[in-house]
Amino acid sequence: MPYVINQPICSGCHRCRVECPVGAIRFKNAKYWIDPEKCIGCGHCATVCHNEAISDPDAAIPPVHHEPTALSCDVLVIGAGASGLSAAAQAAEAGKHVIVLEKNKEIGGSAWYAHVFRSLWSKWHQEAGLQDPRDIVYQQFMRQTKGSVNGKLVRRILDADEEFINWLIEKHDLGKDFTFGPQPFGGYGITAAYDWDYNHKRIDTTIGPGGIGWWMANKLLSIVEHNGGQVLYHTAAKELKTDEAGQITGVIAQDDGGAVEITCKACVIASGSYTRNRELMNRFQPAFYDDGPQPTDGVHVFTHPCCTGDGITMAEAIGADVDYYNKRSGMFGPMRHPFGTVSIAASGASAFDIDREGNYFEEQFTLGEVSPLAAVPGRYVWGIADEASVEAACKRSMGRAPDVPGIDMDALYRNWRQELDTELAWETMYKADTLDELAEKLHITPEKLHQAAARYDASLKEERPPMAPPPAMDPDDKMNWSITELLEGKPGNAPGGWAPMEKKPLGKGPYYAIYKKMFHENSLGGVVIDENTNVVRGGRPVPGLYAVGDGTRGIMVPGEVGVGYIEGTISALTFALVSGFVAGQEAASYVE
Repeated sequence: MPYVINQPICSGCHRCRVECPVGAIRFKNAKYWIDPEKCIGCGHCATVCHNEAISDPDAAIPPVHHEPTALSCDVLVIGAGASGLSAAAQAAEAGKHVIVLEKNKEIGGSAWYAHVFRSLWSKWHQEAGLQDPRDIVYQQFMRQTKGSVNGKLVRRILDADEEFINWLIEKHDLGKDFTFGPQPFGGYGITAAYDWDYNHKRIDTTIGPGGIGWWMANKLLSIVEHNGGQVLYHTAAKELKTDEAGQITGVIAQDDGGAVEITCKACVIASGSYTRNRELMNRFQPAFYDDGPQPTDGVHVFTHPCCTGDGITMAEAIGADVDYYNKRSGMFGPMRHPFGTVSIAASGASAFDIDREGNYFEEQFTLGEVSPLAAVPGRYVWGIADEASVEAACKRSMGRAPDVPGIDMDALYRNWRQELDTELAWETMYKADTLDELAEKLHITPEKLHQAAARYDASLKEERPPMAPPPAMDPDDKMNWSITELLEGKPGNAPGGWAPMEKKPLGKGPYYAIYKKMFHENSLGGVVIDENTNVVRGGRPVPGLYAVGDGTRGIMVPGEVGVGYIEGTISALTFALVSGFVAGQEAASYVE
């Protein structure tokens, strides 16, 4: 029977489409959909789907039931993402009996799609003769956040970053799969050298398994299992148990067959972010769900569907401190994400954008906390571009260094017309010889589209006041250096990034209308922790309880600093892995 995709929980990572043996999977609106006429029912798509979003609707699921199960361990970890496995690997290697609970069918969570890890300092940096930047980074970090974060925790993360990488280098042969050199986002650090078969099939470098998060999760799992730890899949933690003194004693969980009660001496909450929990999102980011009953109605969500903020709700239930202000829950856009890399490049050629009613939308793509697109009906726009600009955008996209080996995006860029023809057939974009024909396909009046084009042309002729020159800075004052400059050891080397194309008048047809919307990568914030990753209750650490990764208040602040500076300095993946590393050490020590 034909398989189906549960679209609300599809991240759009492309893997099912790429691996379908009969080409039965395509985009429908902004999510993947299986054509029942082409599907042969092989089930391979369900096997490779990390989100468990694909199933056979006619398959009989035998009932499973067991009596309540009792287990015990030294360290219990809730969540088998990057942070949870990092904690579990440390505790297991320290000789502790470790159990990891995971709601999904496999490890990884949202880290499965992550690819930005900042290694600020390691023995490889030292051997390369670079200067240790961490003291300056710490001072910059505290200045950027105006001292509103726990400085001791920031310092601990910066130092543990080195410990984590050196541990992998010295004890787990990191040099087999990684090397040292320029990182894709600037500076020097660890860069992938492994070559996984799937990366040769990738159609997008911005999402999908195969990146550093995927590799780290698998590596850490191997360390956990080698040291006798175990992962219980399809097992969700429901309640934290404490004794009269407030010390953690265990967790009540639920698997496919019934209740599982686990006693432990220490517990690490690593259950990920809270994006998929509407009630929590309404507290952290009230604008997120305003456009419909599901986040996918107005914002494309890349966060794993298991990220429902369980750690936050369980910790709050035992009185733990939760910070709903210092968080990051970005609503970015407008952007062609989650379509393929050629499609994303083409969207950068848009001369101007219009909303679904044909009104001119003048805001540019932003990575701010909440894009102005949030106020637009439907939260999407059509980018209007001529063919010459689309071709130029694809050509200028060639030659970028991939984040991992084995990815040849240039082969796709060279065939950009064929790639876009596929999406035109799916009606995720439109093409017409004239603006009048394009307006008809968008169900707006030609007058509306011509008015928007005229407004765009007029904007190109507007005189803009010259930008004020930047304040004079001492190039030798490292407090003014970017993180890239600090990592490279000299000023003036910050990368230019993805510079926008020069705006030109709309040229000759044919013309494209390219669908662009808001997207959301992950949510960070929640449970307050101290510099040892201990969960805090009433300002004091809860004995034996730790929290790590996306679901913690950690080092995050809201607004542009949280979205831009912090992610560029200590990325979400870096914080997840390194905070987990710290928690594993602390939990093992606490058990002693």
